[in-house]
Amino acid sequence: MSELPTIDSDELDEVVGGRITHGPVQIDPSLIQGISELAKAVEAAGQGIAQSSQANAQGMMQMFQQMAQAKGRR
Repeated sequence: MSELPTIDSDELDEVVGGRITHGPVQIDPSLIQGISELAKAVEAAGQGIAQSSQANAQGMMQMFQQMAQAKGRR
């Protein structure tokens, strides 16, 4: 396989769109606010799911206790 030839950087000075220069990153404040609001919504949804799961677990436990009591009465 042949090696690719190196292009002198002086020859590339006139190339348009061929170089990427990275400057300081500026984050739009509205984007930061949107991300913050999204995080709060996700947290609230997670808390709701946790509460629902806990209520379901308590309901199942009560049902098992009632079934055990009903078996004991026979």
